[in-house]
Amino acid sequence: MRPSLRAAAVFLVVCLWAAAASAQKVGGTDQPILFTADEVSQDRDLGTILARGNVEITQGDRILMADTVSYNQRTETVSASGNVRLLEPSGDVLFAEFAELTDELKNGVIKQLRVLLVDDSRFAANEARRNDGNLTVMKRGVYSPCAICKEDPERPPVWQLKAETIEHDQEAKEIRYRNAFMEMFGLPVAYVPYFSHPDPSVKRKTGLLAPDFGTGGNLGGHIRLPYYIVLGKDKDATVSPIYTVDEGLVMSGEYRQRFDKGEMMLRGSITEADRDVTENGVTETREDQIRGHFHAKGDYHFDDTWRAGVDSRRVTDRTYLKKFNFFEQGEDVLNTNLFVEGFRPGTYGAANIYSFQDLRPGSRPDQPLIAPLLQYSHMSKADSFGGRMLVDSDFRYLIRADGPTTQRVTFRPGYEVSKYSDTGLVSTFRTSVQADVYNVDQTANPAVSQDVNSTVTGRLLPRATVDVRYPLVRSSGAVRQLIEPIAMLTAAPNGQNPKNIPDEDSAVFEADDTNLLSEDRLPGGDRVESGQRVAYGVRLGAYGSGDGRTTAFIGQSYRLSEDDDLNRENAIEEHFSDIVGRIEVRPSRYADIRYRFAFASDKVFEPRRNDVTFNVGPAAYRLSGSYSFVSASTQFPEREELGLAFTTQITDHWSLQLTTQHDLAAGRALRYSGLVRYQDECIIVDILGARSFFQDEDVEPSSSVLFRIKFKNLGEVQTTTG
Repeated sequence: MRPSLRAAAVFLVVCLWAAAASAQKVGGTDQPILFTADEVSQDRDLGTILARGNVEITQGDRILMADTVSYNQRTETVSASGNVRLLEPSGDVLFAEFAELTDELKNGVIKQLRVLLVDDSRFAANEARRNDGNLTVMKRGVYSPCAICKEDPERPPVWQLKAETIEHDQEAKEIRYRNAFMEMFGLPVAYVPYFSHPDPSVKRKTGLLAPDFGTGGNLGGHIRLPYYIVLGKDKDATVSPIYTVDEGLVMSGEYRQRFDKGEMMLRGSITEADRDVTENGVTETREDQIRGHFHAKGDYHFDDTWRAGVDSRRVTDRTYLKKFNFFEQGEDVLNTNLFVEGFRPGTYGAANIYSFQDLRPGSRPDQPLIAPLLQYSHMSKADSFGGRMLVDSDFRYLIRADGPTTQRVTFRPGYEVSKYSDTGLVSTFRTSVQADVYNVDQTANPAVSQDVNSTVTGRLLPRATVDVRYPLVRSSGAVRQLIEPIAMLTAAPNGQNPKNIPDEDSAVFEADDTNLLSEDRLPGGDRVESGQRVAYGVRLGAYGSGDGRTTAFIGQSYRLSEDDDLNRENAIEEHFSDIVGRIEVRPSRYADIRYRFAFASDKVFEPRRNDVTFNVGPAAYRLSGSYSFVSASTQFPEREELGLAFTTQITDHWSLQLTTQHDLAAGRALRYSGLVRYQDECIIVDILGARSFFQDEDVEPSSSVLFRIKFKNLGEVQTTTG
């Protein structure tokens, strides 16, 4: 048909259909209709309109396309045949060979149905019936989110569900099956008389999540069946019963809620199980002990300045997390922190309560309680010289059952100003006066022998510091180079650590590149680095135009005076510090290495500490690792560990990861593990095997295998609240 004739056909059909719609209100509404076709005819006696060739009907949010469309004005029925396509408001597309639809294309019967959902999932059925544009009932249907093989379209997908009846309820956002078989690679593997799961548009819906199960380990094997519960738009929960072979049932779960100005999370577990306890070298089995853990975290913002919150972790006993597989890296010491804090430009204030639970072997059973720790800091606006007034203050109340109870008040006003010369020299001058007052009470446990007496004591520590930097930068082709010499001199009176002040937060000191240029390298506030010290070093860098870069720093400090108190406690060196530094090399995005070091000042190249981490290779074959060495000290024995991980993407879908961790100082392996993963657009299969050599009371060396299978859309949802 020529364009002019096609346009005339369009105009005629629109006029005829509009007249019919005006008289009969197609589908009982006044929805406008846009209708185009290559040719059209009308039978006034039968009350039908027939359109052929590239027919397209738009009514409301739905679009119907077909080779041939017939409209019966008396029954208000649209019959479409040949390459039928129906575009839904949801984004789903229905394909068929024949469709008979009524009521604004919402109801009807469809033959040889194919449906493409918004996430590329697919339905197929010999016959389907649509009700009110919402419920699609398919007979002898198939559902799969897996892509069809391009090389062999007849090959069965990775997995699919075949059912006698499939119902897609778009209003409830649910897909329901009756008499369903699951097939994997074309082979039936499971049957259920009834089954349902959320449709692809669902982000959150109550139902089963992907389970996992494993064999071996300290539990003898387990299976976990998480069940997700939507409690409202702002809250949800997950209940995860875990059945273990050796220890019975473990109940675990999580609750989350988001508020207009805050959020909260509660997570934990509980079980009744035996526990091995070692006391005085004798191991005793205590039967049917209540064991468990919890983690509570949340915060609430009162306004733009103030917020309050809590982050609390606790466990019933020292080995529970590792035995029952709840342990996470870095959880050797569990903290509880309640806080209120406020932020304003240049000002910070906070009130904190801290308690601790140390899970490391040989740790002190009694841990301190800090209630409260009050802090206030302020930095003024710059004055006419460019300097700023600084104020730091705090109050700490620390309680120990097996040691002294202390109250500490600290007030430290100061002033800082920086200058920039025309030659590029950057100099900073800082001065401060720190006043500390301690009330030490030994009466809480007078039977404990202490070097510290009950007393009121304190110190007054004035300090002045000057540091100078001279960055030199030049460009050589595409590379920018940096050389920055750095020097610092800090001075304070000697002997500012009275022995009557107990050391609670400064006991562990380690000179490294992060604190070399600090005025006071000691952590905490119970010990201060008094006396005079000069620090010096150089920062180097080479930066390419792309991802490549190399940076380095090396430095050392020298104490001009001795501090008998600090030297007696082995808290700090006498004169020269270790030579410390770091080197970072990243030639491209496929390789990077970071090296941190500390060498003894009196023995050249004798390492005190070496830390190396690296990543080499693309995603197809990537090697990562870490090496750590710390020489023996009065506080810790020598430590040396090596960890390696190799990851390879064997094919587009198969990957492999191998890891190992060794204690080189003890000459033994700590852990081996291997992960095999298959992942495509519709399924993830994990097989994780591990061998752990860790031993502590009721945690024994063990081997385990964990299996995880996640089917896309089958109970797996985005579990974000809000």
